[in-house]
Amino acid sequence: MPAYLRKLFQKQITYGAIDLGSNAMRSLIARRLGDELTVIKSFRVPLRLGEDVFNGGFISPAKLEETENAFIELFHSFAAYGVTEVRAIATSAMRDAINGPELTEKIFKSTGIKIEIIRGKEEAGFICDAVKSQLDFRNHDVLLMDIGGGSTELTLISCGEIVGVKSFNVGTVRLLHYKNQVELEKKINFELDRMLSFIKDNFGKRRPEYFVGTGGNLRRIGKIRKKTLGRPTSQLATFSEISHMEDIILSMSYVDRIRGLELTENQADVILPATMLTQKLMQKLKLSEILLPKVGLKEGILLSMQDTTPKKFNLLD
Repeated sequence: MPAYLRKLFQKQITYGAIDLGSNAMRSLIARRLGDELTVIKSFRVPLRLGEDVFNGGFISPAKLEETENAFIELFHSFAAYGVTEVRAIATSAMRDAINGPELTEKIFKSTGIKIEIIRGKEEAGFICDAVKSQLDFRNHDVLLMDIGGGSTELTLISCGEIVGVKSFNVGTVRLLHYKNQVELEKKINFELDRMLSFIKDNFGKRRPEYFVGTGGNLRRIGKIRKKTLGRPTSQLATFSEISHMEDIILSMSYVDRIRGLELTENQADVILPATMLTQKLMQKLKLSEILLPKVGLKEGILLSMQDTTPKKFNLLD
């Protein structure tokens, strides 16, 4: 039978992957046909669960209702696209929330979607798989950093294998609590010292050959690089460019960031701590550039749902 006819008779499966983070809920719908997995739709809802949890330890009744409604709306979207396989993962804010189990129960009753609350190391594993689907580091030492709203995950890879994973409570929403610039830098420097110790414990005197960044804030840095600095791609940034972006962002008001950098209200405040953390880590390690592939936790969740690894993984632009 010709290949094109074989493809017609193959069963198509539609997947829904959900990442319930501290800053936002992100979701993807993808279709699998044969050895090809294609993302066809993405969603983002800025729930900011971390604002409640990192201040008081629990999710407020208003946020509980808002999150449940967001899942109900997402459930209807999944139904419209014919989604038959769903996996939902929750990270830092839900890990810390006293009433996290209450929220998962409410959402399960409303939609039938079961939320898994995972630890930082599991989160890093999903992200690493997503990055490996796009980049080949089989013969190199790699530092992978994912900056989320509640935590930052560092993953160390050597010759294609994970040699170290650690989660740090230094996410962008957590850092918003530091209203004073001096206190913000003090907190970042404290966590930075811990990160450097972790890297040294696993890599010794070796410097990472590649630095890879994931997460919504780092993808936004790539987009600012392309649009504001006029560079040809958003999938990498140099140390000097990130330092320049930090200066630009520091000089702008919250409103100016929204207008000048084309950020949403939900992005305009968290972009600064993300940029500062990235710049300082690159400076300490003397790294010249960071790679910014268009993948993260939600893509890793999608890949975890596959019985076999797709030969081709098509992402949205």
